[in-house]
Amino acid sequence: MYIKKVHVATAVLGVAIAEAFNPLTAVAQESWPPKKVTFVVALGPGGSADRTARALAQRLQDTLDTPISVINQEGGGGHVGHTYFQNMPDDGSYFLASSIHPYISNAMLRFDADYDLSDFAFINGQWNDHDLFAVNADTPYETMGDFMAAAKENPGTLRVSVVPGSTGAINLELALEGFGLDKDDVNIVTYQSGGAARTAVAGGQVDMTVLAADGTLSIKEYIRPLALAAESPSEDWDAPTLNTVLEENGNETVPVLAGSMRGLAAHATFKEKHPEAFQKMVDAYQSVLQDEEFVENLESQDIGTEWLGPERTTEIIESNFEILQRYTPEEE
Repeated sequence: MYIKKVHVATAVLGVAIAEAFNPLTAVAQESWPPKKVTFVVALGPGGSADRTARALAQRLQDTLDTPISVINQEGGGGHVGHTYFQNMPDDGSYFLASSIHPYISNAMLRFDADYDLSDFAFINGQWNDHDLFAVNADTPYETMGDFMAAAKENPGTLRVSVVPGSTGAINLELALEGFGLDKDDVNIVTYQSGGAARTAVAGGQVDMTVLAADGTLSIKEYIRPLALAAESPSEDWDAPTLNTVLEENGNETVPVLAGSMRGLAAHATFKEKHPEAFQKMVDAYQSVLQDEEFVENLESQDIGTEWLGPERTTEIIESNFEILQRYTPEEE
């Protein structure tokens, strides 16, 4: 009995010594946040994810009392940025501040990704948005039926801007399928950020875009909304839901896929190794979204301000992954 107690005491002492001499534990648990934090945006500059990340970083660095820089690592529908983030230190000095859904899931399904959902510790989905089908205001298409009829009559001529790996890209395919068309019946033009894709439709470089509805409010005067990929219409847009349009045209309805979720994620190993430090970031993030002045500022920029928290955010992403898995083509 005495020997067992000695062994237990020795083991406890060993753990204590290891913790004391582990530099990552010392930094992340006791001294977190570090001298500098970096937010990685896995999409291009100017889009909704980028604007959300920069606004959050500017406010959050005051709460954490440490500078937060924002870098863009675009490419592959977010895959380049996700990979870059996963290769960065997992000590709480790097966070993925991007469209965390559906880009991570789509990259896993479409590319030979070295990561999966369990490698990310999701903190919050701040800005959740449904996809809007909208055409340039100078085009003759008044309804989705008009646009799809023109696509069927002149396959491959109508141009549609999307961000690769986005729910907009998949909702476009679902809409085409619902109207009995396929991807080759339109000319899909890809952009690495929502901002670039919106600029393309606003400027007439493409005929239609399928992008997050809230983020598209900034170009409202240049476009005509045709349909919304949602369960119900939006007060911001005079447009029916996609399934309403399909039913009115005598077609079968399609699954409603949740739109983009802009938010924040950490390395899963950071949360596992340093739960107290991870919770500090969670608490800081939640506190800034309770700041009325900050929330008003975000809303004035048409940026979402929702607090879902780690558990609910993770639940949405994981459940939507199953939908994406069923409807994402095996090959691009």
